[in-house]
Amino acid sequence: MGNYRKFGVMIAAAALFTLLAIYHDAPSMQAFDRAMDGWLGGITWFKPFSFLGNPSTIVTVCVIVIVLLLIRRSPRDALFLVLAAGLGYALNEGLKEWFARPRPDMPGQLESYSFPSGHAQMGLLYVSSIAIIAVRRIRERHWRGLLISVAALLIAGMGLSRIALGRHYATDVLAGWAAGTAYLSLLLILFSFWEKDRSRS
Repeated sequence: MGNYRKFGVMIAAAALFTLLAIYHDAPSMQAFDRAMDGWLGGITWFKPFSFLGNPSTIVTVCVIVIVLLLIRRSPRDALFLVLAAGLGYALNEGLKEWFARPRPDMPGQLESYSFPSGHAQMGLLYVSSIAIIAVRRIRERHWRGLLISVAALLIAGMGLSRIALGRHYATDVLAGWAAGTAYLSLLLILFSFWEKDRSRS
């Protein structure tokens, strides 16, 4: 994907996030949240997906991948994953504090804020980053397609699990995906310029 397309994706994702940030309390959005909760709420087999989006899981997976990349002398890819996951987490925490949206009302609810969903945003960032790094190393098209499909399934599952378990509204999850997509697109653009500068020198 060229930088113009990446820029277009970034702008579209940022626009979606902005709209959700402005209108997530609108009656139509509240109706959407209720509908998604009625559809997904209580589906327990989403729990393994939620585990994959836990901070401890993300840190463990990312540290392992970063160590492997450094062993294989790929510091650029290691840095990419550090920035995607590390700064992505800081971005998510900052957005949550800024919007300060309470989570859905349920017994034993988490005390942190709800908008945007950390599982949705961080799941997209770390899984997509690892998939992008891996796809560059795979030549066979069918294996690339399989990897991308698995990554998409994991990202979707992590986000939807938060609705199923009552931890987030659907608009929180959409906002998490939008914020993650915008930030990841920006990183890809910046790293593409870095790669061009390295190739010229």
